[in-house]
Amino acid sequence: MGESVAERPSGRPGLEGRPAGRVVRFLVEYGLPFAVAVILVPFIISGGRPWPWAPAMIDLDVYRFGVQSLLSGQGIYDVLSPGWNLAYIYPPFAAIIMLPLAVGPVWLWRLLWIALLVWAQQSVLRRCGVPRGGVLGLVGATALVAVEPLRTTLGYGQVNTLLMALVVLDLLPDRRRRWPRGVGIGVAAAIKLTPALFGVFALFARRARIAWTSAAAFAVATLLGVLVLPRESLRFWTGDIPAGTSGPQYVGNQSMSGLATRFFGLDLPGRAAGVLLGVLVALLAIVVARYWWLTGHRVFALALVGLATNLASPLAWTHHFVWVLPLLVAVITDTGLPTWVRRIGLAWGVWISIQLPLTVLPYTFDAAAHYTFGQDLLANVTPLVGLVLYVGLFVALLRRPRGEAAAYARAVEEADRSETVAPVG
Repeated sequence: MGESVAERPSGRPGLEGRPAGRVVRFLVEYGLPFAVAVILVPFIISGGRPWPWAPAMIDLDVYRFGVQSLLSGQGIYDVLSPGWNLAYIYPPFAAIIMLPLAVGPVWLWRLLWIALLVWAQQSVLRRCGVPRGGVLGLVGATALVAVEPLRTTLGYGQVNTLLMALVVLDLLPDRRRRWPRGVGIGVAAAIKLTPALFGVFALFARRARIAWTSAAAFAVATLLGVLVLPRESLRFWTGDIPAGTSGPQYVGNQSMSGLATRFFGLDLPGRAAGVLLGVLVALLAIVVARYWWLTGHRVFALALVGLATNLASPLAWTHHFVWVLPLLVAVITDTGLPTWVRRIGLAWGVWISIQLPLTVLPYTFDAAAHYTFGQDLLANVTPLVGLVLYVGLFVALLRRPRGEAAAYARAVEEADRSETVAPVG
């Protein structure tokens, strides 16, 4: 941020306070990563073309075809996208808010979707404490290239970064609040369910108003889906929708379910182990994230909950792990975190960013069922290291002095009421 008027001896406003300065800063912070994204996106998913510019944003095509089919009188769960034969599997509410995708040229929506994803990413980085201006622009552009979940979310035209931004806008707001805190979490959960864990976290982190607001927003959005699309709502909430693209053993599934089924198979013991491990990680995440939130390390706390939504999900493809972004910001910049936490967190974040298993392991249909033990270990590094980190944080929490978090929480609440201290990141 530039100097304020009072800080400048001449009394004249700095460049960033002028309209031209704001435009320049916007172009640096958002235009640079947007330009990188537009150039990069045709090369991410097979089938894209750099010229004439035509990226293979296949999930965006699924959204478009789903709502077009809906408007033509077909059910959104009864059709497959042309070429890729992929089914729409989101709640009906998501289809309602995606209805504008049905009109207009596809190239325009691709550009707009890229712009939305870039805005979401940069908004998250800014609220996580990355300095404004050139640093924010360079970090954002680098993240798009270097962090696989962000890059493939862009390439597929997915919603993951947008949902993360809705949550962060609620829990790390600036002074210009766009809506009552909690609405973003509720809407995100109504689109993709897993962000609902943040509502539970908010309740335990002494943010009851945010928790109940998120529950109300989720209920309203879901009810809207029921009223507008009753048949599709019945199908979705009773599980009568397509199974998706691949089963839980597929190496691209980096959740606890993927870990358990790759080690123990697809029979009941393997699937049950995946569910139990997912519940365990979700519970551990809420407990340990509550401590780090109340002691002021809010970016780290949100990253723990966000990554837990991936690990606890029945299916979490690599591009779902966009919460690695605030994790990396936290472990790099938050010197108040223990050294062992920063080292393990950084190693985990880098591993998630490069996604080595997708590069070196076979991932054709049923390939994971025939992995060697060594291949299984490599395929499961992400959930295994995550489990180690959450268990380690929980054990360390048990050794903390009783009342420490409560004392910090009182200080944080006082700061929040006075609005004189920004969230620590």
